[in-house]
Amino acid sequence: MRAGRRVRARGRRRVGSGAWEVTARTASSILPVARRHTDIAAPFLTLPYGHPTEPQDGRLQSIPDSRPRAHRAAPLASLASLLAALVLAGCAAPRPPPRPALTPSPSVVPAFPVPSARERMVFLARQEWALFGSPLARGGNRGNRGIDGNGGTSGGTAGIANGGSVSRLEFPDPSRTSHELQGPMLTRVMMYWYTVSAAPIVGTAGELRPWSAAFMSWIARAAGYAPAQFPATVLHWDYIERFLNPGPDDRFATRDPLQYAPRVGDLVCNARGGTAAALRPAEGLRGLRRGPYHCELVVGGDGAALETIGGNVGDAVALSRVPIDAQGRLLPQSGSPWAAVIEHRLPGAAAADGPPPRGPQGAM
Repeated sequence: MRAGRRVRARGRRRVGSGAWEVTARTASSILPVARRHTDIAAPFLTLPYGHPTEPQDGRLQSIPDSRPRAHRAAPLASLASLLAALVLAGCAAPRPPPRPALTPSPSVVPAFPVPSARERMVFLARQEWALFGSPLARGGNRGNRGIDGNGGTSGGTAGIANGGSVSRLEFPDPSRTSHELQGPMLTRVMMYWYTVSAAPIVGTAGELRPWSAAFMSWIARAAGYAPAQFPATVLHWDYIERFLNPGPDDRFATRDPLQYAPRVGDLVCNARGGTAAALRPAEGLRGLRRGPYHCELVVGGDGAALETIGGNVGDAVALSRVPIDAQGRLLPQSGSPWAAVIEHRLPGAAAADGPPPRGPQGAM
């Protein structure tokens, strides 16, 4: 048999030795794959020295190899390097797809007004609030689970169990109260969740997991922000931390609530549970730690209070009025202190995104 005959897949005869040892069956199955991807594999498809031969009885034998041992291992070592490179190339993270274009070319200008990303987030929040019956949260802190402590409702109001204090959800239409476990509402909640996460929405005890962060992340995604611009997450801390050190091109930045006055389109975040107990407002952003938080989107307000919309407030999407001081900063609240404000920044050219939304309910 000639020295250039290719390796056959039959038999288990081993070629080479040590760390680079492969079988004839392995080599014959891998090499054609490598050959399809690159021509570099071509020299290794023939083994002129010590290659297996197949006599008439079907058993594999080897032609004696008179080369020095170092020379014998070179082709197999090169083959292993090639295969390793192919594996690494296959494991490389794919590039994110480009963002969809609004117009076919930069020279085309829409013949209609296009809301800014900030405005779209506000519109989306108000849209979801309306779908949940436009409830208004009264008293207590936001982002807590439970209705009347056991999921019950009464008339046009729903009570929210809140660690000792009780707030109420007031619905403008008593016949249209909502709850996250109602079929249409659960469908919305599942859409929020699975748009930004592949984790199960049901917990280990069969319960629906808290979804307020998924709601915020969904709003950003639906408004056009990619995961690299606003994290796709079901944890508020992920985006609070992400924007603690914003880059010049980041559209969001975490601000100290004692120093920064929120605007329409910003997010206001309060600490909860053990995080709230450990929070030291005087330390500013340096005192933030990973843990439970709750954030809501500022959608309007006046000189006395901000209007914010959040998810999972009394098991619904609800609107709250948040008191502010004369400078527009958040007033302190007990039990669930303000931890951060996520500023929704304008792009480098402010005219490209427009000013914050203004109107009867958004004159900020």
